Amino acid sequence: MLIARHSLLNRRVTEPVRRRIEQPTEDQKKRSGCLIWGAVLGVLVGIMVGVYALPPILRHYYGETKVAADEFYRGAGKAIRVTQLGQASEPLGEAAAGMGREDFFVTISVVSDADWSPAATDFSIELAELENWSQAISAEVGGTPLRSIPARQETHVDLHFIVEFPIDETPSVTPVALHLSDPRVRFAIDSP
Repeated sequence: MLIARHSLLNRRVTEPVRRRIEQPTEDQKKRSGCLIWGAVLGVLVGIMVGVYALPPILRHYYGETKVAADEFYRGAGKAIRVTQLGQASEPLGEAAAGMGREDFFVTISVVSDADWSPAATDFSIELAELENWSQAISAEVGGTPLRSIPARQETHVDLHFIVEFPIDETPSVTPVALHLSDPRVRFAIDSP
């Protein structure tokens, strides 16, 4: 009796469970297409927000140290000051069709506690008439490309900015500030 009861229990446990597999209907097939398109559009919107909306938001909440015109930034083992802003009387190159071009030159004075190797792209110029900042295309020390700023030595770095803008919307541009990305600093600058 005990053996018969034991085999009866085993048979119940080992019997396969059978489930009905439903075949997708036409309505379910149509909805899966909507889900795929929704996912694709969600990714595209996410990319657009990340590229266009996120940088200004991050700049607002994780802002820069603001330095007045002709003042020094002192921090992160560096003392930095904008010493000169110049503008070429005529553009130094051709602008794209329908665009205006201005060339700006900014000189900064730097004294650093340790060797520092900023890139030209670490510097951007903000203009009153344009929303987007323009990055420097070159950084030079004494006429040679900037590689490193030696420790405890005053170094003058010359930055060159090319600014292109729609000529029919903006007849000219006015520099407002120089931005450094690392450390995050905004230097107010007086226009030439």
